Amino acid sequence: MYLEFRSVLKYFRDYVEASGGISEVKKGFDWSVWYAAKWWLEIHSAGAVNLKKPFVKALYLSLLAMRIIDEDGNIHKEVKKPELPKGLYAREWVEMHQLFDELGAVKVARDEVDRNSLDLLFSDIQVMGWHRLMVNAFLNAFGESDGHAVLEPFSREGHLAQLYLESYKPAAYLGYDPNPSLVEVAKQVVPNATFVAAPSACQLSGQFDVVLLVEKLQWMADPVRELDCISKLLKPGGKLYVAQPVADSTPGYLAILTAMGAQHVYTWTEVEQLIGIRFALEKRLVKTIPFYVAIFAKPHPRPARETLR
Repeated sequence: MYLEFRSVLKYFRDYVEASGGISEVKKGFDWSVWYAAKWWLEIHSAGAVNLKKPFVKALYLSLLAMRIIDEDGNIHKEVKKPELPKGLYAREWVEMHQLFDELGAVKVARDEVDRNSLDLLFSDIQVMGWHRLMVNAFLNAFGESDGHAVLEPFSREGHLAQLYLESYKPAAYLGYDPNPSLVEVAKQVVPNATFVAAPSACQLSGQFDVVLLVEKLQWMADPVRELDCISKLLKPGGKLYVAQPVADSTPGYLAILTAMGAQHVYTWTEVEQLIGIRFALEKRLVKTIPFYVAIFAKPHPRPARETLR
């Protein structure tokens, strides 16, 4: 995955420099792998492996994809403890994993951790410096501009909308989320955007220029159906901006998200194949570092064939 660093520098230079350079970014991502292996070993040793649990399944699929464990869950490749990064944001990324580690991987696997503790950590992650910087880097890399009608699926507490509106002036901004409580929080966080409680895009109407799929696929109960409904809301030629954490590079972070309610784990190829069912890949920026990042577009309808008389 580290072969992509030239592209990472090209599109995410601000993030790299704020993290202390490429070597510091690498150390940070090495820690995500190390923590994932640590948590799996703890769960495996405690006899708490239950692949029906999203957190456990996320660790299994990620580490299997990285060939760190075999199909039986046994450690196949030792992961050495990395050196701590010195860069501020790279260090903060590691500290996020440490905070989750303190909750106890075995307790999380057995659903013994207080839900409020997980919800608070999720909220904290959204406002961490590394996360805000990374999301802004994604938006810049997409080449976003003012004047678009924007749709945000699974808008959660509104932090993505807040960052977007700090830099851009959309014609309209609509976020939807199946959790009414989160919708109310989002309305307080970003009063100049519109948020609605809806289980799916299938319950919405309207036409949009841009869909922000930044860390969204993991929340969708039925991603194929959800993307199909999103496609109906996107104008022909409209853009789908994708930034998705993947098993190839961020196994620890993905495991944290599943503990907080995320339902799916994908490799970068699975993300591309899934979205490619309804949308055309316009530009792939990076495959794995920091996330899978790409621009998709809704194809224009084909002109009807003229019939011969």
